[in-house]
Amino acid sequence: MGLRLKKKIKLFPGLSLNLSKSGISASIKAGPVSWNSRSQKTSVNLPGPLSYQSNSSKAKGATKADLVNIARQAGLSGYSKLKKQELAALLKQHSLL
Repeated sequence: MGLRLKKKIKLFPGLSLNLSKSGISASIKAGPVSWNSRSQKTSVNLPGPLSYQSNSSKAKGATKADLVNIARQAGLSGYSKLKKQELAALLKQHSLL
């Protein structure tokens, strides 16, 4: 495991901007509930040692073939040579994921 560098800047109470080598993301925290823009994860801190985490990104569980079918049905072009992550980003740009 290598050394990681990150910086967290608090903009407002409950709203932070996270800077790292791989990019920028925002995180929102309201009471026990928090959300991160990069991972699209929502987590809830429950009483005691318990917590709950939900991944709201539809692309995580989808195969590349599933994403290609979504792009085809939406009438997009130029998606056939894209990698899965690039295809997911394209679909998110068009609000299809």
